[in-house]
Amino acid sequence: LLITLRYYFSRKATIPYPEKVKPPAERFRGLLRLYNDEAGEPLCIACKACQRICPTGCFDIEGRKAEGAKTMRPVRFDWKLDRCTFCGLCVEVCPTAAIRFSHEFELAAVARDRLLFHLPEMTIQGRDLQKRLCGGCRP
Repeated sequence: LLITLRYYFSRKATIPYPEKVKPPAERFRGLLRLYNDEAGEPLCIACKACQRICPTGCFDIEGRKAEGAKTMRPVRFDWKLDRCTFCGLCVEVCPTAAIRFSHEFELAAVARDRLLFHLPEMTIQGRDLQKRLCGGCRP
């Protein structure tokens, strides 16, 4: 009974979410994001290393080399969030560090089809990402 009383009168660790959000740890594995270079081009060279190493097969990548270009770029980059285990193998194997974990942690979606991310959606973050996942269910 003494232990129960001690915890009852101690300082509470509860945070009033969503009014106050505790930032995740630096090594937190959130959503996967594709990053761009300074010119706005994706760093991804469509080598498909992430597709080959993924144990759950959650990537579908097609690349094409444009005329006069030195490197191949992704034409299609599909990531299935519902299959991803956030193991980090794709991040480790990427030769250009194009795919990295973000600190997004609100991953709830109203429909399973919203968990499929295509190439243009791999760079959205914040409120735009929440609108994409939930389809306007929150203001």
